Parts: sequence; structure tokens; C-alpha cells
Amino acid sequence: MAHFHDNGSTHLSDGTLANARVIDAAGHQAAIVSTQHVGAEEQAWIRIDGGTRVLVPVSLLASESDGTFRLPFTFDIGSDAAVQMSFPVLEEQMQVEKRIVDTGRGVRLHKTVAERERLLDEPLRRDELVVEHVPVGQIVQEAAPPQARYEGDTLVVPVLEEVLMVQKQLLLKEEVRITRRQHQVREPQSVVLRSEQVAVERFDEGAGHTPQ
Repeated sequence: MAHFHDNGSTHLSDGTLANARVIDAAGHQAAIVSTQHVGAEEQAWIRIDGGTRVLVPVSLLASESDGTFRLPFTFDIGSDAAVQMSFPVLEEQMQVEKRIVDTGRGVRLHKTVAERERLLDEPLRRDELVVEHVPVGQIVQEAAPPQARYEGDTLVVPVLEEVLMVQKQLLLKEEVRITRRQHQVREPQSVVLRSEQVAVERFDEGAGHTPQ
């Protein structure tokens, strides 16, 4: 805080500032009484509430469009009639920002598709049915005729026929033997397989492009 007192009188040196209205940073109003030169700097006497005068450098006065002047500090009069001027304390802070800049340098990727032919020769499984007719000629009981059965991989299907005899009986005429046999066959086939290849091309801004 700075304290200023003035009970004397001064002469007006600049008529344009005489009686001009002054507003401090808190909105308090005052008036310019006169100006004077202190060395090479011009000073202004400002009268605030209560008649107290304060000497302020003219360079601190900021002119407004309505003819008033603003000050960057606040006047405050205490109980002892001393004028206190409150100045704002400023501090500069540095703010660092990052941004992405295109330098014109980089790589360009070229993708090509190459084709090649490959021969596939894989074993494949195929089922075949072999039908055999086996004559039997055996009389069987009509109440219990033979049923189809498996003998290993062979399905045996009985074939029955009625024949005339002194007495009627079932004759097992033959058996059909169905055997499943497996064998491998090869059927080569040509297929086309595709693979991707990447070529890297480096380039600089303003220079020719040279693939790498």
C-alpha cells in the first residue's frame, strides 16, 4: 500500500485534464484537479471523496470514449483519513501447446496382389457297396425265419421263398451279402492362391518420389 497526502494548491498545466472524471478499478469516482511535471513525467492531482488529493502519473490514466479516465488500482480511505491505493499484482504464465505439423515427409504404401498356382493332391474317402448273391437252399422254420444281420462290415439280408413240397416249408434260397469297402482315390485339382505384397516408397516435400 502507498499513502499520499496533499493540502496545498498547484497550477493547472494541461487544460484538457482539468475537472475530468476519473473512475478507479472498483468503480469509485474522483476528479482531476490539476497537473504538474515532476522531472520529465507529468503527474495529475486527483481529488477523491472527502476532499483528499492523490498525485498519480498521467501515464496511468486510460481514456474512455465518454471523456472519463480509468485507473488500474483502487482508492480506499481508512478511518485515519489516509488514502490507500490498491494495485493489482499481475503474473505472466507460460502456456505450452503442441500441434501436429505436416512436414511433407513420410512413406507411401503400395499393395499388390500376387497369384500363384498350387497343385492339391489329398486322399479322399469314397464308399462303395458290393452286392453278392450267395445260394443257401436251406429249409427254415416258418415260425422263426432268419433276420437281417451284420457280419463285420457286411450286412446279410436273407431272401425267403415258399416252395411246394409234401409239406409246405420255408426254404432259405439264398443270402445277399452287402459289404462296404473303403479305398482312397486321388483327384488332383488346381487352385489359385493370392498373397499380398507391400512396397514402401519414401518421399520428401518438394523433392521427387523415389520408391524404396
